[in-house]
Amino acid sequence: MENKEEIQVEENNTDVFEDREEAMATSAAEIRAYAREALHGKWGYGIIVWLLALLLNTLISLPEYLVDDGNSFGDIWSIISTAFSWCMWFGVMACFLDVARKLPKSYNRLFTGFRSLKFFFKLVITEALQLIFLICWYLLLIVPGIIKYYSYAMTEFILLDHPEYGPLQAITESRKMMDGHRMQLFILGLSFIGWFFLCFVTLGIATLWVIPYYNAARAKFYLDVKAKYEQKLTTSPIQEAETVPAEPVEEEKSFEVEE
Repeated sequence: MENKEEIQVEENNTDVFEDREEAMATSAAEIRAYAREALHGKWGYGIIVWLLALLLNTLISLPEYLVDDGNSFGDIWSIISTAFSWCMWFGVMACFLDVARKLPKSYNRLFTGFRSLKFFFKLVITEALQLIFLICWYLLLIVPGIIKYYSYAMTEFILLDHPEYGPLQAITESRKMMDGHRMQLFILGLSFIGWFFLCFVTLGIATLWVIPYYNAARAKFYLDVKAKYEQKLTTSPIQEAETVPAEPVEEEKSFEVEE
């Protein structure tokens, strides 16, 4: 009986692995299709959001390039403009998360990183910690650095849904959420290589459509991974409670029948 059960468990694990590999191979196309559907009627909104963020980031960084090299003001302003660009990028992600959720358009979401001074510093610390962690991992080896990059990829989305989280809590939650899904996000990125090449050929003109498309797809990816992660958290304790006490009970009953 034990041998048959072990064989059945191994067969079930193999089926799950094969289903997972198949899902990874097909989900990129499904996510892109959903992103196009979500952007229907909102392409203009996505383009304006991207252009506004690009324009504001350019304007805020201008003083950095107007001062002489070695000037301390340039170094200080570089830190300020970096923090500003992090918050603007956070706002871009907020806009496209709304697109993926098919919510009404809101340009105010572009400035969600500036909702309060406390949240601004929380976001800056979160981005700085991610950068430090990634640099440390890349100093060890390239591959671990790449793995951690994908592990931390959902941090900003998590902060959008849970602004009460601290920097380390959001990073840790992203790492847990992305466990088993890093390759899937990598495949999604690979599926956009042709589009990025089109941006290069058109001297950046195609980015007006490709960047909104890509960001909407990443937002949809987050929604899917979040749903699976939350389902896993709710079902795993129930499964453990059902399976753990079942084995000794069955063994006692079978022993009494044999006697």
